[in-house]
Amino acid sequence: MKKIIILLSLFICTISFGQDFERRAERVKALRVAFISNKLDLTSQEAEKFWPIFNKFSDSQTNLHKQKRQLMLKLRPENTVGMSDSATLKLLNESENIDAELENKKRQFVKDLQGVISSQKILLLKKLDEDFKSTLLKQFKNRRNTSNKD
Repeated sequence: MKKIIILLSLFICTISFGQDFERRAERVKALRVAFISNKLDLTSQEAEKFWPIFNKFSDSQTNLHKQKRQLMLKLRPENTVGMSDSATLKLLNESENIDAELENKKRQFVKDLQGVISSQKILLLKKLDEDFKSTLLKQFKNRRNTSNKD
């Protein structure tokens, strides 16, 4: 009976943690959309064409980053101790392939946007994405420092 209660408790904690992470990810995504919308100043016609392209790119980029993170966990020194050279080479090649695919997706994204928004807005979008990341990191650091002081 105790085992069942412990397993059930672990299951509930896992589910709640996963939901919290998903909520945070959705919130960040919404903040990113609002930030870009506010700064990019798209017309309604541009926005109608822009957001499906942007969302498709963002989703594919997120998936590739997840694959890369999982691969990097496998490539940690403590995980490669008993691994053969051919196995580690295969993982390294897989990492390079993911990096190349990310670059190809970025190039394709710019090409897809060229008929939708001006080149100035495409350049601005690149800057806005970096600005959003740095703003988010600053907010995270400020919250972390504030909570550590308490």
